[in-house]
Amino acid sequence: MTGIDSDARIILAEGIVKRLSDMVKNRQIPLTMDRQKILARLSEINSKLMALKWSYKPLEKVIQSKELRDIEIFVKGIFDMFPEKWEEMLTSRGLEGRQTTGLLLFMRDFFYRLRERLTNGLSDDFADTIDILCGEIQTIDKVDGTTWKCMVTDGQARYYVLTNIYGLKKGDVLPIAKLPPQAIHGIYSEGMFMSAPKDELKFTKEDVGKRPALTDKELGQARGILESTFLHKK
Repeated sequence: MTGIDSDARIILAEGIVKRLSDMVKNRQIPLTMDRQKILARLSEINSKLMALKWSYKPLEKVIQSKELRDIEIFVKGIFDMFPEKWEEMLTSRGLEGRQTTGLLLFMRDFFYRLRERLTNGLSDDFADTIDILCGEIQTIDKVDGTTWKCMVTDGQARYYVLTNIYGLKKGDVLPIAKLPPQAIHGIYSEGMFMSAPKDELKFTKEDVGKRPALTDKELGQARGILESTFLHKK
């Protein structure tokens, strides 16, 4: 039975803290900020995660815990220490800056929704840490002979997804895993499609915005990307 000590969301949170700490220490975030104060806050978050992880509290106690409330406060405090309009400042630095912005937003939003994620129940499957929703392709542009850039909506937001799936067209509905943004072939991609448009696995406009049921094989690549980004697993 999965406990809080082996929950994938808590383990991923530890990995995100480590990744963000490394980015701050190595000055991979080209902004003027109080790095020592941010590192101190990150250390406090890590301590709270450890205390939560080894508390062996039942889920309902975890969700209402002081540790979780403190983590939320500390994460907000970190991003409040960033300069005003930091997103615009970073994205103006080209593709690399845009990728850094996307990664920071991914990490921030993960923590902002950590309590919500935990309410879905404890799980040791990293697939349960990934936001996967059906999205509809709004535009599709050919990059080269094997690659296409798609703009996709899940009914709430739009995402750019770079794919090598052949035969996609405007209006197709497919599951999308929202992952840490990557620059692939010099193009910004915010996620990946989880399946190809096959007759036996057909999604419709009614599925847009809903999390679909997927096989372990379909989840595998997205799971691997998340783990390699934050848990140093290759």
